[in-house]
Amino acid sequence: MKPSLRLTNALHILVYIAAARPDDSLSSKTIAGSINTNPSRVRALLSDLQNAGILKREGDYPGRPVLARDSQAITFADVLQAVEDCASVFALDKHTNPECPVGSSIGQALSKYYDEIDRDVLAILNKMVLADLVNDVREIQH
Repeated sequence: MKPSLRLTNALHILVYIAAARPDDSLSSKTIAGSINTNPSRVRALLSDLQNAGILKREGDYPGRPVLARDSQAITFADVLQAVEDCASVFALDKHTNPECPVGSSIGQALSKYYDEIDRDVLAILNKMVLADLVNDVREIQH
């Protein structure tokens, strides 16, 4: 399974917006150029982030995207939950053989381990905030 880049791209978008000067373009095309992706993907992520209350729009339609709350109050977990339908680290194979003793029970057995991993990862992501990432990017630039 190919890992998702939705969290990485959403964090990229948020850093781009947080670091932007008032006269910088924040169009989906401009942001997509930074990520090296399609503007429609950026628009989809912007929509997810706005629906989650992480971004809002200011000014005339369509409005300039801005952070809806302080970057210190936006955790990586908030962003993950905004852009991923399923934030699980590992997926269970739903196509194992139900006639096999192992195949019929492996999913249930693994789920308790995977659930623990997911809780631990979410706890770690709840400690990571956008403000720190913005600062890290600025430090690397200079």
